[in-house]
Amino acid sequence: MKILKSAKQLLVLGMGLFTLASCNKYIPDDQDSLGTDVVYNTEEFMPLLGRNTFYNNIVNIGQNTSQPVTFKIVNVRDMDGQPSTLFEDKFPVKIWKEAYTGEEKSIAEIESKRKIEYRPILEILEKSGNINFWGQAVNSNFVKAQPDPGYMFDIEVSNTGGRRYLRNFKLRPYRERAFEPSIMDPVTGLSPLPYTHPSSTTNLFGERTNLFVFPSEINVYFNKLESKGTGSRTLTISFLDSLNRPIDVKKFAATEWDKLVHGFNHRFENGKVIYDVAYPIPLAPIQTDYTSAGGGSAEMNFKFRRKGQFGTIEDCGIRMPFAIYEEGDWEIQFRFTNETPKFD
Repeated sequence: MKILKSAKQLLVLGMGLFTLASCNKYIPDDQDSLGTDVVYNTEEFMPLLGRNTFYNNIVNIGQNTSQPVTFKIVNVRDMDGQPSTLFEDKFPVKIWKEAYTGEEKSIAEIESKRKIEYRPILEILEKSGNINFWGQAVNSNFVKAQPDPGYMFDIEVSNTGGRRYLRNFKLRPYRERAFEPSIMDPVTGLSPLPYTHPSSTTNLFGERTNLFVFPSEINVYFNKLESKGTGSRTLTISFLDSLNRPIDVKKFAATEWDKLVHGFNHRFENGKVIYDVAYPIPLAPIQTDYTSAGGGSAEMNFKFRRKGQFGTIEDCGIRMPFAIYEEGDWEIQFRFTNETPKFD
């Protein structure tokens, strides 16, 4: 009897396990949670046209949202609510496929590290939510720039738990500025003056008065030249004295011409120095021999030595941080307004 009772117990237990197993298909799978704690730390983007701008680390995802999360830009429209198809188009941009180091020995070597890809102007990275503005290939001729109110867009956030929409992000680009430093108003595109100034001068004294020449007494002009031919990309540096007469750049005899800019095949013509270059300048925001500390801009140092007032040898020069974003043949010209430097 005990054996029979045990057999019945085993039968009941087995039937229970079978029932439980057969019901597993009715138990819902675990679902990701999608909370309201996906937050962007900026809702208004104001990049400059003519250059690429990358917005990184702009998304905070809280504990109530399961990862991974997928991001997508949707519903791009003008401020009056009309759909904008511009952001559905793709434009050619140069992408680094190998890291730029600043030690490249030729333009061919630089270009071998880049490739052309077609990207939308406004791109969201699907898994991180970071936003890239590929402004390198566009300008205010067909992209609305301030003072126009610009564009609005929404961001779709989704995971297996569902989807949500973050609404009414604003894209309000500034007009392109082909070079820096520039005093061009990024809203109106106008500039009260056609020149800027170097950042510093060292032991620079006037030929006539022997007074110190301040940076504000040197006007620096960025001039885009007529194209020298298909695909020509050069940078020319020149100087004029206080009477608008050329100064031979070789008077800055202590200048390290190979490290003045990251250019190649430098040659001296008509008192000027000319480089073959790749754009933009600087090529990447990293510190190299050709940039300021941190790599935020390129930097030129023109140097010469002369015997000072007390018979000692002085290091003299001009320091000029700059950037150029538009390809072509450019000339940077330094004009001394009051005093020509004393080189002898």
